[in-house]
Amino acid sequence: MLIIKKIKILCGVSGILICLLGCGSGGPVETEDYLIRSGERKVTAREFLQALEFVKTAYPDGLGSGAGGVAEARSNLLEEMATELVLLQRADELGLAVADAELDAAVAVIAADYPPGVFEQTIVESAVSLDAWKKRVRVRLLMEKVMETDLQEPAGITAEEITAHYDRHYRGRARAAGSEEEFHRLKEAIVADVRRQKLENSYGDWIMRLRERFPVVINPEAWGRLQETPGGA
Repeated sequence: MLIIKKIKILCGVSGILICLLGCGSGGPVETEDYLIRSGERKVTAREFLQALEFVKTAYPDGLGSGAGGVAEARSNLLEEMATELVLLQRADELGLAVADAELDAAVAVIAADYPPGVFEQTIVESAVSLDAWKKRVRVRLLMEKVMETDLQEPAGITAEEITAHYDRHYRGRARAAGSEEEFHRLKEAIVADVRRQKLENSYGDWIMRLRERFPVVINPEAWGRLQETPGGA
């Protein structure tokens, strides 16, 4: 999962746990039956509000203060969920899927980051079943697969790019390196930085192209009602 670890754009403010909810499966789409849709995939207003509440629970200081912070959180979440729908459409096109063994391994890694008992308590407090949470983790893994399939490592990094990055960010640190090993690690860090920047640039262009191929529709009536909801829920 090299690309997703380097870019980390999709995680945004909410991280992987935001994908507990939302992004319903396909089916006939009625005007009042969706907040966001792309093709046959959709997110309902109820699912959106549930996801927003989870963000507020997981990051109590992350929404800022007052109506402005809530409005910004709503807009960020709307954009993240819209991007997820687009990537899931691309996954359908590529015929990608996540095996049960892959899901189990990812869940084990996530749970291992929590102190004993905290992971389970977090799931309980989110008012979402473990099965529903795992379903959303599967979606996140599928999105990673799409990125890894479509985004390639940069074709090459030129000496000019490395020199320019060194001049901007690392000048003086090479002289401070106390050993050949430290100097070698510094060179690796510079190359990694340049590679990451090129990947991020590729990601932005790629997402724009996918958004053109898989247009996202926001239900203006449903979105307007959400703006009138005090506190976001």
